[in-house]
Amino acid sequence: MPTFGDWTYSLDRDATVAAYRAAEHGGSDSCGCAGCRNFTLARAEVFPASFLTLLDQLGIDPRKDGEAYHIARLSPGRHGYGGWFHFVGTLHETGDFPPIYLNKDFYVWMSSASAPRLASLENLSVVQLEFHTDSVPWVLSEPELD
Repeated sequence: MPTFGDWTYSLDRDATVAAYRAAEHGGSDSCGCAGCRNFTLARAEVFPASFLTLLDQLGIDPRKDGEAYHIARLSPGRHGYGGWFHFVGTLHETGDFPPIYLNKDFYVWMSSASAPRLASLENLSVVQLEFHTDSVPWVLSEPELD
């Protein structure tokens, strides 16, 4: 059974890939707020290579988050964000485990699904993969959010 940090899970990668193919776009792409528009433009710079590898192993399209959200402006041009993805599977070992830092500004953890998911993942058994980052640049030409 695969593990990630202290979490143990099962995965149906083929079902996950099919669900992401069926989704037209992710949560941040369907929102028009400045925070989401900034994230969709900046995410290619934000996700560490190790996170993109993990998403690929799970069958997740990195352009189709369940949701991403702006937390705060940390300094001029640098913002904190959080968000999540889902994959088809089940958590077998879960708990209040520490998140996995993929670099000093980006960490990830797994949890039972509780947040909104893509419509193509509705009615499926899914695991929630959440992320937090303190390194999203402000790339919009409009004023930064606070």
